[in-house]
Amino acid sequence: MSDFVKQGCPMRATVDAAAFLTALKKVRPILKRSSFPALEEASVRFHNGRCVLTGTDMETWIMAELSATGDDFSFVFSRTEAVEETCRYFSGELTLEMSETGDEKHRWLVVVMSCGARTAEFNAYPIEDYPDTPEVSGEAVFRTSASDLMKRIGRVAYATRKPDQEASAISSCVQFSGHRVYALDGCRAAWDDSTEAVPQPFLLYAGPLQYLRVFGGGQVDFRFSAPRLSVTDGSTTIIYRMVEGQPFNLDSAIPQKYVETFSVCPQVFLDELRYLKAAAPKSRTPYVYLHGNELSMTAKGRKCSTAIDIDRPSGMGIGFNLCYMTDALKPFAKQKYVTVKISGPHTPIVIEAEGRSDHAMVLPLRNGSAYAAA
Repeated sequence: MSDFVKQGCPMRATVDAAAFLTALKKVRPILKRSSFPALEEASVRFHNGRCVLTGTDMETWIMAELSATGDDFSFVFSRTEAVEETCRYFSGELTLEMSETGDEKHRWLVVVMSCGARTAEFNAYPIEDYPDTPEVSGEAVFRTSASDLMKRIGRVAYATRKPDQEASAISSCVQFSGHRVYALDGCRAAWDDSTEAVPQPFLLYAGPLQYLRVFGGGQVDFRFSAPRLSVTDGSTTIIYRMVEGQPFNLDSAIPQKYVETFSVCPQVFLDELRYLKAAAPKSRTPYVYLHGNELSMTAKGRKCSTAIDIDRPSGMGIGFNLCYMTDALKPFAKQKYVTVKISGPHTPIVIEAEGRSDHAMVLPLRNGSAYAAA
């Protein structure tokens, strides 16, 4: 802390209240419970006419920047959620004034926020309690639309597992390689192809990718500096830690030819799967068997069945996990029809729709459980 503050003279800076609230909204979603109280909060840094708000969970960082006037100083909010709620009542010029009280053993900061006739005081942590933001240097190597990228990620992220000790990095990540964004967890896969190609392959855990929403529909630049990459639109930046490893060779898992294809309305297919789930006894392994146009399911010795309207050239039977097939169909729910491709009773089931760049794949069951439902 500077001598200026220690001598009792507060530090002061001014920002636009609406811009400050917008920045705070961008960083707050990343804040999580932590054994270190300061990590549960947003930091604020005023320097050279700029104000930068930062939030982190120590793996991912979000920084939102806006213009400011006044002194250079920094602090970490306490009760960031309450600060955000308070800022909703501010409009126009917002002044933040920081002062220090107490001695070295009981030192603490006070931040006074003033806007018109409204003022609010909040305790704050010293910036020394906050981790340094990692740097990602180098030129931007990839530019894309944030909303388009989020759409592609949203189409495939369901095919990942939550990171844990049993899950491999590949099964928990969204993978980026060439023209493809994809995910696979060992039982299913989803991929989206595009004319855009990333300059180098990389893997990121699916959960933190949701933070890309802060960019809205704007253009963003990617920079790579292992082990991190940054995504920025100039005023907001997200820094990710890339997951070690090389993307899986998805083409090696996709069937190269099919012996049977049929079209079906995805919403009808979903409705009948939901019926089976509701009618059958609860089961940890909700296996469904498709033969002809009949769907059947047996659980705990009880059988239920239904039918869907499809045009099939043959009567090949195939079994699958109800939950995995439901997840695969959901992204296509608004399509009039999807095409289901089958190359054999023990090979992956591929789902796609005309005019779309995304695909889904579900592994069939390789045991007799589903076929007992026939």
